Amino acid sequence: MKLPPFALLLAALCLACWPVLRWFVAGTLDGSNDCAGLLAAAAAAIIVLAPAREALARPLVLPCACLAVYLAATACQVPAPARSPLLALAITALASSLRLGKRFDVALFTLCILALPLSATLQFYLGYPLRVLAGDLSAFLLRMNGIAVAREGAMLAWQGQLVSIDAPCSGVKMLWAGLLLAGALAGAVRLSSLRTAVALMLAIAAVVAANAIRAAALFYMEAGIVHLPASAHEAIGVVSFAAAGAGILFMTHRMERRAA
Repeated sequence: MKLPPFALLLAALCLACWPVLRWFVAGTLDGSNDCAGLLAAAAAAIIVLAPAREALARPLVLPCACLAVYLAATACQVPAPARSPLLALAITALASSLRLGKRFDVALFTLCILALPLSATLQFYLGYPLRVLAGDLSAFLLRMNGIAVAREGAMLAWQGQLVSIDAPCSGVKMLWAGLLLAGALAGAVRLSSLRTAVALMLAIAAVVAANAIRAAALFYMEAGIVHLPASAHEAIGVVSFAAAGAGILFMTHRMERRAA
């Protein structure tokens, strides 16, 4: 059976960028990163394989430009991780024009970026700043409740005690999951690029707020103010993300109704 033009072009694009695909497979399976990126890849594939809309009658300028930049980066010996966003950009532009009836689909690009095996890198670069941000916000919430808490680095100081906001509580994974949810929902309901960008920004705000509330709630346990079983630690995290996810779902639904 003859393959459709999109499948041929996608296969040719992937063949031209095979070093990045090799890095993607190795990085996903080598244990240094988790395999959660495959969820984003599956969501992107579902959006692309959904019934196609009318293709745009314009040259594929953006995919070709991305491929040209990729080849130039390869010639300059730029590492594969740094070239991977170019492949994600090219795949998004190609699928947007031939499958989604758009110039560029922001939701699909978000999912392609989230599929990259960069969780360890994100944790390294964003972990501490997010812990500091969570500390500032949670200290503000605790002071509103009458507890004189001060942030010291990535810890909360109170009455001679230091309560650490450890790496798992940085919110990097929660932020990744929130963006995955927002991107998948925006792609599923075909939001415009502008509305998708707004939905992603609101998702970031919702996750940051949820993580701050989680850090504030856990402070009561770690400081010995409230005595709860150890299982409550994970339960608080699940409830916090569930609240953020519900907010993302509600915001996306409202945007879909306004667009309709």
